Amino acid sequence: MMQNPELASVITAGAFLVGDTRSGNLSDIRSVLVSRLVQYDKYSRREPGTYTGTLEDIQLETAKQSLAVISRVQSLLNVDSSKGKSTVSSSSAAAPPDGNVIGTRDLAQIRTLLSIFFKWAMHPLLDKVIAAIPTTSPGSRGLNAPIIDLTTVPHDFELLCSLLDQFVRVVLPDGIQSTFAPTHITVAILDRHLASLVRPCIVLGWLPKALASDSIRPVDNLRPLLIHFISMLPVQQAVTALTDALPHFARLPYARKACTFLLSRQLLRRDGVRGTISALFADVEELSDQAPLERFEQVSRLLRAIPTGMSAPDYFGTVAPQLADVLSANGVPPVQLRAAAFALSHMLTSEDDSTNQAVVERIILPIFHRPFLQDPLSVTEGKNNLQSPSNALVTLQALLINTDPSPALISMLLTPIIPALFSLSSQLERLRMADPSLRTSLQGFLGTWGRVIGAQEGIATLWLVVEGEGEDWIVDIAGDIKQIREHDRKTPLALFTPEDLEHAEENGDFDIDSNLLKLKPDPFQFVQYLKLIDRPDISSELFVMLLEGYRKLKSDVNGDPMRTLLYLQLIVQVQTQLSDDKSRANILKKPGHILSFIKHALESSMTEPSATSLRLKQEPKGLGLKDLRIVDEEEVTVLEEDADSDDEDSPEAPSQLKDDDMTVTAVNLLLSILEANPDLTSSTAPVLDEIFDLIETLATEGAEAVKPLAREARMVMTARLASSSMPASSTFKQTSEEESAKETYQKALKLLQDPLLPVRAHGLLLLRQLVSPRTSQKLPLSPPEEPALDKALIPGILSIFMQSLQDDDSYIFLNAVQGLAAMVDGYGKDTLKGLVSKYSQGLDGLAGSAMTQQDVDIKTRIGEALNQVIRRCGEALPRYADVLVPSLFAMVATTHLPTPLRVSALSLLAQCVNTSPIALLPYSEDIFEAIVDLLHVESVPMTRGPPKPAESRSRIPAEDGDKSNVPNAPLMDNQPTAANPKFPPLRRAALHFLSLLTRVFTSQILESSSISYTIPNNTIKRARITVGYVAVVDEDNIVRVMADETLEGLNRLSSALLGL
Repeated sequence: MMQNPELASVITAGAFLVGDTRSGNLSDIRSVLVSRLVQYDKYSRREPGTYTGTLEDIQLETAKQSLAVISRVQSLLNVDSSKGKSTVSSSSAAAPPDGNVIGTRDLAQIRTLLSIFFKWAMHPLLDKVIAAIPTTSPGSRGLNAPIIDLTTVPHDFELLCSLLDQFVRVVLPDGIQSTFAPTHITVAILDRHLASLVRPCIVLGWLPKALASDSIRPVDNLRPLLIHFISMLPVQQAVTALTDALPHFARLPYARKACTFLLSRQLLRRDGVRGTISALFADVEELSDQAPLERFEQVSRLLRAIPTGMSAPDYFGTVAPQLADVLSANGVPPVQLRAAAFALSHMLTSEDDSTNQAVVERIILPIFHRPFLQDPLSVTEGKNNLQSPSNALVTLQALLINTDPSPALISMLLTPIIPALFSLSSQLERLRMADPSLRTSLQGFLGTWGRVIGAQEGIATLWLVVEGEGEDWIVDIAGDIKQIREHDRKTPLALFTPEDLEHAEENGDFDIDSNLLKLKPDPFQFVQYLKLIDRPDISSELFVMLLEGYRKLKSDVNGDPMRTLLYLQLIVQVQTQLSDDKSRANILKKPGHILSFIKHALESSMTEPSATSLRLKQEPKGLGLKDLRIVDEEEVTVLEEDADSDDEDSPEAPSQLKDDDMTVTAVNLLLSILEANPDLTSSTAPVLDEIFDLIETLATEGAEAVKPLAREARMVMTARLASSSMPASSTFKQTSEEESAKETYQKALKLLQDPLLPVRAHGLLLLRQLVSPRTSQKLPLSPPEEPALDKALIPGILSIFMQSLQDDDSYIFLNAVQGLAAMVDGYGKDTLKGLVSKYSQGLDGLAGSAMTQQDVDIKTRIGEALNQVIRRCGEALPRYADVLVPSLFAMVATTHLPTPLRVSALSLLAQCVNTSPIALLPYSEDIFEAIVDLLHVESVPMTRGPPKPAESRSRIPAEDGDKSNVPNAPLMDNQPTAANPKFPPLRRAALHFLSLLTRVFTSQILESSSISYTIPNNTIKRARITVGYVAVVDEDNIVRVMADETLEGLNRLSSALLGL
């Protein structure tokens, strides 16, 4: 292709300036430059110049001629390109027309000329002008300001302005109204010398009038020219030029401010933020990990600087969404992602300017939150500018991955959408074909949020999940996430059609942890999440809230049954998954709130009104079904009494179970907490004292379903109390036996707190061994010694044995009885006094007449233990007679007590007689007379004629002789709490006691002459008459037979007293 001759001539002339032609053997640079200028003048047919100045002058002249060559070449290249003017960037340029092309060698020569111009003309002149510009206004400068030689400044300023204007016309031939000249020269300028062009334009164009002088004046036309110039450049190229020029304005604050202003204006352009970040990190794209922190902070400060005259909402409304777009765009280098995330996170969490932070929150947070919170109709039809949920997740992930972890930022971004994210994650868990990366991202969001969030905020947010917040979601085959509208929800017509069964089996819906009823949230998945985040503080508080919510729903007649079932399933899953001793997420390790709930639940169970009172309150007023009754209520009552008492459909039974449900749950929870926290005592948790009082009340007065659990809890708490109150080691040296006893005691208390029954029984066995008398190893035949255990521990052990007497298991009961007997052997009278006190206390006045069947059963069990103790006392029983006999005799004489207790006391007195009759010797006369009086008063004569003599003398009762002859006579077994002295067992026990007493007294009188019994003859005579009367007329066959035997014993006693 032929080159334009004129263009070739100009390029050849420029070759002389760059030294392409021979310049002789001159070694002096000044001489070389002069030689080049002379050759250039000769070839260009210019008038030869006089080059007699200094080296700087010669260099300046060379630069000026280089600009002349560049201008001429540019004008020739622009001759035929006026039709296709367009913006030129560093990456592309419009092809010049044919004939005006330049080759690679020529282009290299032009680049050299450009470098010469800027190095020898533009930069030196600009430096001189900058040095002449004062940094402060004349009014603020001091008198000692340095004096600058300004003799050449006016010339330098004028020359700089002239050269700058000429050079600008190279790029913009038609001034401010034109576009870039589409030539290779323009490309070379924009690629290599853009910052050098920007510098003088800012220094001269933005020069304040306060700093101007006669020598240096502001060039106002440069401002619009530079703004127009920069606006035509790509953002990245413009930012690169401005950032390169910025360090050169350290001495001129106004220039630095102007440069910063121009930089901030680039952010407001389309893709301005991305271009700015690309420009600032263009040199470290391949080494993103090595990018200095200062660079990220510089970008952050730049993006947060609001341009003068612009409001914060307008500025951040443009910049913040662009940052989000950078995070969601594809193919963005990692370092740019980090820079965008760093800047956006600082905007959202900056503490320096709360006002701007609030503005950014209002702008940026809806971008992340609306896709998950907005109604699907408004998202798809009303606001097309919103991101889809999938894009929002991608943007969130990019932001959180590329910035430093900040709890405040994570809370701000994720807390409002956690219910939606959890619901979406739960949906993906049920889809086998779900995108694994999406599932992993959601799990990462939820896990990160759960680990760093504050306890109170986490509890409140997760409770929204429990309440069903978060909507329902679907992921289509393309991976797009969509919210399910209300009319799109599928409601199956049948739960178990054949197709449903097959689908459920394929999806694993029949697993033990499957969510067959589609509860929201899925109980298993929700508790799995709590276990994953490992936050016991959140889990324990949520557990208490679930328990409290379940309790309220259970007590609400109109409560939602599905919500009740959800709470119950969540409670079960928490107890199953979060009560492992090895797990850090064990809720039982944080018992504070749970203990408060237990106390509240137990108190509520004691203060709740009965089911009858609730029904009365809920009865409607006005006309009802009862007003239409035809049959009288009395007749209905009779019919109800005749109905089967074992009817399982009675409406009261479910109500009672419902009322006791939360109490049973609370007690079970208390046992679990005590088991999981061996060191938990009333000293570390004072609320245990209040709970213990409530448990004691439930153990004696609670419902039948609650009492066994309450007794077990009371036992564990008693053992725990005994363990914690164990006296400190004495300063004196203890024997090995004492140390061994303490170790055994602690081991026994630990075993008593075990939930397994055989283990607890073994603990009782160890306690029994501790309280048993010791046999001396040195003197085997000597009397037993006291146990090595500290006496201060005896009350606690006695309480444990007493509570174990109430256990329903016979093994525990027998161990408790044997333990009490061993305590009497080891510790004697004081222990027996405590046992008798437990047996006979609380029987005075109204308390004795209002006893329940459970109270009677407990007293009877203690009586059985006393029976074993009395039997083991043997001949030593007289030592304890003053403890035993008065209390037992008082119980027999108390008429308002339930009859079984009076029978039990008589049986114990009989056992005393059988064991050691000497024990009753001081009380024999009083007891004898009292028993006779009892038989006299409480005897029940037959309503028909007396039996035949042969029948009355028969020693063997009839087949149903233990029953009354009266058809409907009440029985003591059917009325264990009745204080009816006419029950036959009372008379039988009295006759048995009297028979034993007379027989033993008779035997003692006949065998020993040293013992004297003082029973008056009148008493013996009255006893014979009373017993004989009972033997003849009493309605009970067994009573008559026993009275006949007792009468014979009285006759023998009378004969023995007379010495016959």
